[in-house]
Amino acid sequence: MVNQTIFITDWWIFGATIFSGLLTATATLVAVIYTHKKTIETYEKDKDYQYKKDKLVIIKPYLKFCSFGNVIDELITYNNRERVLVLSSPKDGFDFYDDSEKLYTENHRLFCVKNESRNNLHALNVNIKTKLTTESNAIIEEQYNNNIKLLRGGEEFILRVHNNEQRKKLWEQLDNNRQVELWFDVQITYSTEAKERIIYRFESKIQNIPETKVIEGKNVISNNAKITIIKDEYQKDATMNLNNVETASVFRNLQDNIVIDRANYLHKKIGAAQAEGLMSQMGTVINTAQNTKV
Repeated sequence: MVNQTIFITDWWIFGATIFSGLLTATATLVAVIYTHKKTIETYEKDKDYQYKKDKLVIIKPYLKFCSFGNVIDELITYNNRERVLVLSSPKDGFDFYDDSEKLYTENHRLFCVKNESRNNLHALNVNIKTKLTTESNAIIEEQYNNNIKLLRGGEEFILRVHNNEQRKKLWEQLDNNRQVELWFDVQITYSTEAKERIIYRFESKIQNIPETKVIEGKNVISNNAKITIIKDEYQKDATMNLNNVETASVFRNLQDNIVIDRANYLHKKIGAAQAEGLMSQMGTVINTAQNTKV
């Protein structure tokens, strides 16, 4: 008798094993594709966030009280060659600047904004509202817009926080030591290189509240200016996507007024300061000698 071994194949188990393997491979492939897609999406989001962060520019305004001639002297002294734009309302024009005498003799309350970053700002819209209120409740108001297409890194713009009429009335009140308030609200909207639209708002008031001091036994009334910052804030404007502004406003560039040899001018300034210091020291020595004799 011959022994025979018969192999019986269970095709159901075989098919289930093959199908299970295919299902596992398919699930693994889908998981890999999904993970890869999510990794790419996360990377793109991080890349976009980092790009916007790198291109974000936070402007920093500051206030000055001086003439435009003083600002020009400052540009020469620090050898600043970047554009410094002077803005004004269509009503006032630039008589306060184009008149060479007023340029150096008239002081103004100035609102200055400098792009301290290396990134450019585009499509700037500058809206300013001002209101002067006197002691007798007389009110002079003003509102106007300026548009700047491009403000490069290191460039700056300056505007007055009063118009000609307000300035005249303000100085009249100050000369008579009267209480007066100058309120102004500046809103600056601009686009970054990452196509984000930023709104900056600055609101402040400058009050002159005269005070009485006793000097050499006499009551003397003197002006006392106080500056209050009411609002200083930023926000992203999700409702606007402007790459271009309306027609750019007329402006003046302070650099155009520097037609002298900067180095020679600076040497003269230093020489004058040294001479003044020397005369002051000589005066101190002479006074000391006289006091010693007495």
